[in-house]
Amino acid sequence: MRTLAGTGPGGQRRTLRGTAAFGVAAALSLTGCGSGATDEGERAAPARSGTPAPSDRPSAPPAPATDTPAEDAPGTGATTRPDLTLPAGLVERFELWRAHDPDRDRAMADAGHAQTVVLDAIARGGTDTDALAFYFTGRALSAAKAHVRGVAGAGESRSGFVRYHRPELAMPDPRVDAPGKGTAALSFCADESELFREDRATGAVDRTPAGADAQIHYETRLRLSDMGVWQTYELATRRGVDTCVS
Repeated sequence: MRTLAGTGPGGQRRTLRGTAAFGVAAALSLTGCGSGATDEGERAAPARSGTPAPSDRPSAPPAPATDTPAEDAPGTGATTRPDLTLPAGLVERFELWRAHDPDRDRAMADAGHAQTVVLDAIARGGTDTDALAFYFTGRALSAAKAHVRGVAGAGESRSGFVRYHRPELAMPDPRVDAPGKGTAALSFCADESELFREDRATGAVDRTPAGADAQIHYETRLRLSDMGVWQTYELATRRGVDTCVS
């Protein structure tokens, strides 16, 4: 289950060349839609029949009527997109994940989808899906696949709830050599304090508190593909970031 919400406020750094561990799979001072956003909408994506919220937290509230999400809008130029329905027992929440600008909304939506497809691949136990290559490219794609294989190889899956919040978007990306259309930089936080390891063979869930490491700061760089998809091609993560606590 994926939800879009507007209920929040707008370690050592690793290289941005796609080698960092993912938070769900594994600080920039950017201007844009983060702290100034005022979106109060929430969207619950279609879930599989019987999909529950984690037992130790209340279910997300029902979604009120909102504007059509950017990723579902006509005329985006994208091909048929992968199914983003997570397996039962996994819930995502995206807070303030709207910039109220069509181009920015699409970039943020696809960056969020990249998180979803990694979590989905972990839950399903493999990288035999086109969804990873749909939302990732380059070294970031290699890192995503390596992480999924590592978790699957350890006989693990994931269960519970992850919250993405404090997005900060810069478009175009000010760090590229030739700024222009088709580039973006997005930083955001992930709260994995309620995302748990699950033994794939027995279904047993390890609910040991993760502590400060459950708070993860992401820095990502995106490029608009010929298919009209904002693909993540570089990323870095830092765990235990105080600014991600809210």
